[in-house]
Amino acid sequence: MERSMKRIIALTVAILTAFNMVINTAAQTTESIWLTANTTAYKTGETVIIAFNASSATPIQGFTFQIRYDPSCLKPVNASSPIPSMNGLPLPQLTGLVDGSYASTTPQAVNGILAEVRFTALKGCQTALYLEEAVLVTRNAEGFAVPLSDVSIGERNVSLYIDKEVGVVNSSQPESGSILPLEPPKADQGFPVWIIGIIAVFLVVLLMFVVYKVFRTRKSYKEPKTSPSTGIHRAALHIKQGPHAGKSFVLNRLPVLIGRDPQNDICINDPHVISRHAQIYSDRNGYYLRDLGGGTFINGRSVKNNVVFLNPGDIVRLGRSVSFVFG
Repeated sequence: MERSMKRIIALTVAILTAFNMVINTAAQTTESIWLTANTTAYKTGETVIIAFNASSATPIQGFTFQIRYDPSCLKPVNASSPIPSMNGLPLPQLTGLVDGSYASTTPQAVNGILAEVRFTALKGCQTALYLEEAVLVTRNAEGFAVPLSDVSIGERNVSLYIDKEVGVVNSSQPESGSILPLEPPKADQGFPVWIIGIIAVFLVVLLMFVVYKVFRTRKSYKEPKTSPSTGIHRAALHIKQGPHAGKSFVLNRLPVLIGRDPQNDICINDPHVISRHAQIYSDRNGYYLRDLGGGTFINGRSVKNNVVFLNPGDIVRLGRSVSFVFG
């Protein structure tokens, strides 16, 4: 009888273990993103390494991530990506928020670490890192950059314990792939930080515009001609997230006002969109987006109270949960 009971118990444990493995496997979606850390205990002065991971059945050509941190406990240093041909795109950093962006000219299969983010432990404290936002980017049939849909975000938080005892600083930690600097602005800068931020954003936009122009020049097909009377070709906004997800708005008449007010040309009834959120208008050389104070992001970069040139394939986010692709 005792031997029979042991067999029943062993069989029950095996069934429960197998059931748990099946559940965990089913919970992993085809496209997913998550944070991990090899260790969560550090000493003051040591380098904290956090891995930004992804699994995707679709090859990607870029990714972005935003990780929130406590600037009194941690100082960002840089990020490195082991993915071949993934190049870092330097962006202006905000204190308390790491903003990383990578792009590749060729599709890359991913299943594991996309980037390792490094911080310096400043003092003894208990803190946590939080994955604020992350996007995997691919290209559609027309060659425009678009965010990968139906991507689930798994583990967002990584809790850390930093001892006040000073540890051994390893200045030669191995880094591989494209290195992306992530140092926040210094508080004691003589020149206003916001001016430096605007200049940096302008330079990044100018660089992207030059690259886009070079890419267009190398196209084998001819671009459609436009006459002075008709101006530039008609573009559209393809809503990806928000109340009008899946719908497209052709920009027949410009300028176009976007916001929660029903009197706008495009009304988006979302609690995080203000009454007059943004405006899109055209000039001789293309389309422009003007933020009207609601908080607007293009390809993950904030353009609050600013004007930015729009390129086909740009991903625009209004507030927290409304996004569309300009094309």
